[in-house]
Amino acid sequence: MSILTNKNVLIITGEGNSLLDELSESLEAHGAKVTKILCSKLSSALLEEQQPDVMLCNCMRASDDEFSTTFDVLREFATRDPIPVFTLIQDTPETIQNALSLGVTDYITPQEDVRSILAKIKAVFGEGDMFSGNAAIDITPNEAHVTTSGIRVFVVEDDPLLRNLLSMKLDRSRFPYEFSNDGSDAVPLMYQFKPDVIILDLMLPGRSGFEVLAEIKADEKLKDIPVIVFSNRDGREDRQKASELGARGFYVKAMTDLSELIETIESLVA
Repeated sequence: MSILTNKNVLIITGEGNSLLDELSESLEAHGAKVTKILCSKLSSALLEEQQPDVMLCNCMRASDDEFSTTFDVLREFATRDPIPVFTLIQDTPETIQNALSLGVTDYITPQEDVRSILAKIKAVFGEGDMFSGNAAIDITPNEAHVTTSGIRVFVVEDDPLLRNLLSMKLDRSRFPYEFSNDGSDAVPLMYQFKPDVIILDLMLPGRSGFEVLAEIKADEKLKDIPVIVFSNRDGREDRQKASELGARGFYVKAMTDLSELIETIESLVA
Protein backbone atom coordinates (compact mmCIF):
# COMPACT_ATOMS: atom_id res chain seq x y z
CA MET A 1 0.00 0.00 0.00
CA SER A 2 1.30 3.45 -0.90
CA ILE A 3 2.02 6.03 1.79
CA LEU A 4 -0.36 8.28 -0.17
CA THR A 5 -3.31 5.89 0.14
CA ASN A 6 -6.40 7.74 1.43
CA LYS A 7 -4.52 11.02 1.72
CA ASN A 8 -6.68 14.03 0.83
CA VAL A 9 -4.92 16.16 -1.77
CA LEU A 10 -6.37 19.57 -2.61
CA ILE A 11 -5.21 21.15 -5.87
CA ILE A 12 -5.87 24.89 -6.14
CA THR A 13 -5.68 26.22 -9.66
CA GLY A 14 -6.90 29.09 -11.77
CA GLU A 15 -6.83 27.16 -15.02
CA GLY A 16 -5.98 23.79 -16.48
CA ASN A 17 -2.37 22.64 -16.36
CA SER A 18 -1.02 19.51 -18.02
CA LEU A 19 1.60 18.86 -15.34
CA LEU A 20 -0.95 19.07 -12.53
CA ASP A 21 -3.35 16.93 -14.54
CA GLU A 22 -0.68 14.25 -14.91
CA LEU A 23 0.27 14.59 -11.25
CA SER A 24 -3.39 14.27 -10.25
CA GLU A 25 -3.66 10.99 -12.16
CA SER A 26 -0.48 9.67 -10.51
CA LEU A 27 -1.71 10.66 -7.05
CA GLU A 28 -4.99 8.84 -7.63
CA ALA A 29 -3.08 5.81 -8.91
CA HIS A 30 -1.25 5.81 -5.57
CA GLY A 31 -4.57 5.80 -3.71
CA ALA A 32 -4.84 9.50 -2.90
CA LYS A 33 -8.16 11.34 -2.98
CA VAL A 34 -7.74 14.40 -5.21
CA THR A 35 -10.02 17.45 -5.20
CA LYS A 36 -9.56 20.44 -7.50
CA ILE A 37 -10.85 23.94 -6.79
CA LEU A 38 -10.41 27.39 -8.32
CA CYS A 39 -8.18 29.92 -6.54
CA SER A 40 -11.18 32.22 -6.28
CA LYS A 41 -13.05 29.58 -4.24
CA LEU A 42 -10.34 29.14 -1.60
CA SER A 43 -11.44 30.02 1.92
CA SER A 44 -10.91 28.91 5.49
CA ALA A 45 -14.41 27.44 5.49
CA LEU A 46 -13.61 25.33 2.43
CA LEU A 47 -10.37 24.09 4.04
CA GLU A 48 -12.29 23.19 7.18
CA GLU A 49 -14.72 21.21 5.04
CA GLN A 50 -12.11 19.45 2.89
CA GLN A 51 -9.54 18.77 5.66
CA PRO A 52 -6.72 18.19 3.13
CA ASP A 53 -3.52 16.39 4.09
CA VAL A 54 -1.51 18.29 1.49
CA MET A 55 -2.20 21.10 -0.97
CA LEU A 56 -0.81 22.00 -4.38
CA CYS A 57 -1.28 25.55 -5.65
CA ASN A 58 -0.95 26.51 -9.30
CA CYS A 59 0.58 29.98 -9.15
CA MET A 60 2.03 30.02 -12.66
CA ARG A 61 -0.02 33.04 -13.70
CA ALA A 62 -0.87 34.49 -10.31
CA SER A 63 0.06 38.08 -9.54
CA ASP A 64 2.01 38.87 -6.37
CA ASP A 65 -1.21 40.11 -4.75
CA GLU A 66 -3.11 36.94 -5.68
CA PHE A 67 -0.24 34.80 -4.44
CA SER A 68 -0.11 36.67 -1.11
CA THR A 69 -3.89 36.49 -0.70
CA THR A 70 -3.85 32.74 -1.23
CA PHE A 71 -1.23 32.29 1.46
CA ASP A 72 -3.01 34.63 3.85
CA VAL A 73 -5.89 32.15 3.77
CA LEU A 74 -3.50 29.23 4.27
CA ARG A 75 -1.74 30.99 7.14
CA GLU A 76 -5.04 31.56 8.93
CA PHE A 77 -5.98 27.91 8.54
CA ALA A 78 -2.49 26.66 9.46
CA THR A 79 -2.61 28.20 12.91
CA ARG A 80 -5.29 25.61 13.73
CA ASP A 81 -4.64 22.74 11.34
CA PRO A 82 -1.07 22.28 10.08
CA ILE A 83 -0.74 21.36 6.42
CA PRO A 84 2.13 21.15 3.90
CA VAL A 85 1.78 23.24 0.73
CA PHE A 86 3.52 22.88 -2.64
CA THR A 87 3.28 25.54 -5.30
CA LEU A 88 3.74 25.38 -9.07
CA ILE A 89 5.67 28.48 -10.16
CA GLN A 90 7.91 29.81 -12.88
CA ASP A 91 11.54 28.75 -12.53
CA THR A 92 13.03 32.18 -11.86
CA PRO A 93 15.06 33.28 -8.80
CA GLU A 94 12.66 36.13 -8.00
CA THR A 95 9.55 33.95 -8.17
CA ILE A 96 11.14 31.17 -6.16
CA GLN A 97 12.33 33.58 -3.46
CA ASN A 98 8.87 35.12 -3.25
CA ALA A 99 7.25 31.71 -2.81
CA LEU A 100 9.73 30.59 -0.17
CA SER A 101 9.43 33.83 1.77
CA LEU A 102 5.68 33.25 1.99
CA GLY A 103 6.27 29.85 3.52
CA VAL A 104 5.60 27.03 1.06
CA THR A 105 6.86 23.56 1.90
CA ASP A 106 8.46 23.29 -1.51
CA TYR A 107 8.03 24.61 -5.04
CA ILE A 108 7.40 22.78 -8.30
CA THR A 109 8.54 24.03 -11.70
CA PRO A 110 7.00 23.17 -15.09
CA GLN A 111 10.14 21.26 -16.08
CA GLU A 112 9.96 18.79 -13.19
CA ASP A 113 9.23 15.12 -13.62
CA VAL A 114 6.04 13.82 -11.98
CA ARG A 115 8.04 11.10 -10.21
CA SER A 116 10.23 13.76 -8.59
CA ILE A 117 7.18 15.70 -7.42
CA LEU A 118 5.60 12.55 -6.00
CA ALA A 119 8.81 11.85 -4.09
CA LYS A 120 8.67 15.33 -2.54
CA ILE A 121 5.07 14.81 -1.47
CA LYS A 122 5.80 11.35 -0.09
CA ALA A 123 8.68 12.79 1.92
CA VAL A 124 6.22 14.98 3.82
CA PHE A 125 4.55 11.81 5.08
CA GLY A 126 7.83 10.15 6.03
CA GLU A 127 8.87 8.24 2.92
CA GLY A 128 12.40 9.12 1.85
CA ASP A 129 14.17 12.33 2.81
CA MET A 130 13.96 14.79 -0.06
CA PHE A 131 13.24 17.95 1.90
CA SER A 132 14.99 20.86 0.27
CA GLY A 133 15.00 22.96 3.39
CA ASN A 134 12.26 25.32 2.36
CA ALA A 135 9.90 26.85 4.88
CA ALA A 136 6.47 25.42 5.46
CA ILE A 137 3.22 25.63 7.29
CA ASP A 138 3.60 24.99 10.96
CA ILE A 139 3.20 21.64 12.71
CA THR A 140 4.96 22.80 15.85
CA PRO A 141 3.59 21.42 19.14
CA ASN A 142 2.74 23.76 21.97
CA GLU A 143 4.95 21.93 24.45
CA ALA A 144 8.59 20.95 24.23
CA HIS A 145 9.46 17.31 23.60
CA VAL A 146 11.08 16.28 26.87
CA THR A 147 13.17 13.12 26.61
CA THR A 148 16.17 11.71 28.41
CA SER A 149 18.45 11.96 25.38
CA GLY A 150 19.07 14.12 22.36
CA ILE A 151 20.32 17.64 21.76
CA ARG A 152 17.95 20.22 23.20
CA VAL A 153 17.18 22.84 20.55
CA PHE A 154 15.42 26.15 21.20
CA VAL A 155 14.07 27.95 18.12
CA VAL A 156 13.05 31.63 18.07
CA GLU A 157 10.74 32.11 15.05
CA ASP A 158 7.53 34.11 14.79
CA ASP A 159 5.98 32.97 11.50
CA PRO A 160 3.97 29.73 11.85
CA LEU A 161 4.52 29.02 8.16
CA LEU A 162 8.28 28.69 8.58
CA ARG A 163 8.54 25.83 11.05
CA ASN A 164 7.15 22.68 9.48
CA LEU A 165 10.24 21.07 7.99
CA LEU A 166 12.42 22.11 10.89
CA SER A 167 9.92 20.53 13.29
CA MET A 168 9.93 17.30 11.29
CA LYS A 169 13.71 17.28 11.06
CA LEU A 170 14.09 17.77 14.80
CA ASP A 171 11.54 15.04 15.44
CA ARG A 172 13.39 12.66 13.13
CA SER A 173 16.67 13.51 14.84
CA ARG A 174 15.03 12.80 18.23
CA PHE A 175 16.00 16.26 19.49
CA PRO A 176 13.87 17.74 22.28
CA TYR A 177 12.86 21.20 21.12
CA GLU A 178 10.76 24.23 21.92
CA PHE A 179 9.71 27.32 19.97
CA SER A 180 9.31 30.95 20.97
CA ASN A 181 7.50 33.31 18.61
CA ASP A 182 8.49 36.62 20.19
CA GLY A 183 11.84 38.26 20.83
CA SER A 184 10.60 39.68 24.14
CA ASP A 185 9.97 36.38 25.92
CA ALA A 186 12.65 34.24 24.26
CA VAL A 187 15.37 34.54 26.91
CA PRO A 188 13.13 33.71 29.93
CA LEU A 189 11.89 30.63 28.06
CA MET A 190 15.49 29.59 27.37
CA TYR A 191 16.11 29.62 31.12
CA GLN A 192 13.24 27.17 31.57
CA PHE A 193 14.10 24.89 28.65
CA LYS A 194 17.91 24.83 29.12
CA PRO A 195 18.85 24.34 25.44
CA ASP A 196 22.09 22.96 24.05
CA VAL A 197 21.70 24.96 20.82
CA ILE A 198 19.66 28.04 19.90
CA ILE A 199 18.30 28.71 16.40
CA LEU A 200 17.43 32.38 16.00
CA ASP A 201 15.51 34.35 13.38
CA LEU A 202 16.47 38.01 12.95
CA MET A 203 13.08 39.55 12.18
CA LEU A 204 10.88 39.12 15.25
CA PRO A 205 8.09 40.96 17.06
CA GLY A 206 8.97 42.52 20.39
CA ARG A 207 12.74 42.59 19.88
CA SER A 208 14.98 41.93 16.92
CA GLY A 209 17.06 38.78 16.67
CA PHE A 210 20.19 40.89 17.03
CA GLU A 211 18.92 42.23 20.37
CA VAL A 212 18.11 38.70 21.54
CA LEU A 213 21.55 37.48 20.46
CA ALA A 214 23.26 40.33 22.32
CA GLU A 215 21.31 39.50 25.48
CA ILE A 216 22.17 35.82 25.22
CA LYS A 217 25.88 36.54 24.89
CA ALA A 218 25.79 39.00 27.81
CA ASP A 219 24.13 36.47 30.12
CA GLU A 220 26.48 34.37 32.23
CA LYS A 221 24.20 31.32 32.12
CA LEU A 222 23.47 31.46 28.39
CA LYS A 223 26.55 32.98 26.75
CA ASP A 224 28.26 29.64 26.03
CA ILE A 225 25.24 28.12 24.23
CA PRO A 226 25.91 28.04 20.45
CA VAL A 227 23.54 30.26 18.47
CA ILE A 228 22.70 29.62 14.81
CA VAL A 229 21.06 32.46 12.92
CA PHE A 230 18.34 31.11 10.59
CA SER A 231 16.83 33.96 8.60
CA ASN A 232 15.67 35.13 5.19
CA ARG A 233 18.03 38.10 5.48
CA ASP A 234 21.23 37.54 3.55
CA GLY A 235 23.14 40.81 3.58
CA ARG A 236 26.85 40.95 4.24
CA GLU A 237 26.26 43.44 7.06
CA ASP A 238 23.77 41.06 8.69
CA ARG A 239 26.26 38.20 8.55
CA GLN A 240 29.05 40.37 9.93
CA LYS A 241 26.93 41.74 12.77
CA ALA A 242 25.71 38.25 13.73
CA SER A 243 29.30 36.99 13.80
CA GLU A 244 30.48 39.95 15.89
CA LEU A 245 27.69 39.32 18.40
CA GLY A 246 28.77 35.70 18.76
CA ALA A 247 26.64 33.61 16.38
CA ARG A 248 28.28 30.30 15.46
CA GLY A 249 26.46 29.90 12.14
CA PHE A 250 24.33 31.85 9.67
CA TYR A 251 21.86 30.12 7.36
CA VAL A 252 19.39 31.59 4.86
CA LYS A 253 16.06 29.75 5.05
CA ALA A 254 15.33 29.71 1.35
CA MET A 255 18.80 28.39 0.52
CA THR A 256 19.35 25.84 3.29
CA ASP A 257 19.12 22.07 3.18
CA LEU A 258 17.87 21.21 6.64
CA SER A 259 20.09 18.12 6.76
CA GLU A 260 23.03 20.51 6.74
CA LEU A 261 21.48 22.48 9.59
CA ILE A 262 21.02 19.31 11.63
CA GLU A 263 24.66 18.36 10.99
CA THR A 264 25.73 21.81 12.22
CA ILE A 265 23.66 21.42 15.39
CA GLU A 266 25.33 18.07 16.04
CA SER A 267 28.82 19.42 15.37
CA LEU A 268 28.37 22.34 17.74
CA VAL A 269 27.64 20.13 20.75
CA ALA A 270 29.90 17.19 19.87
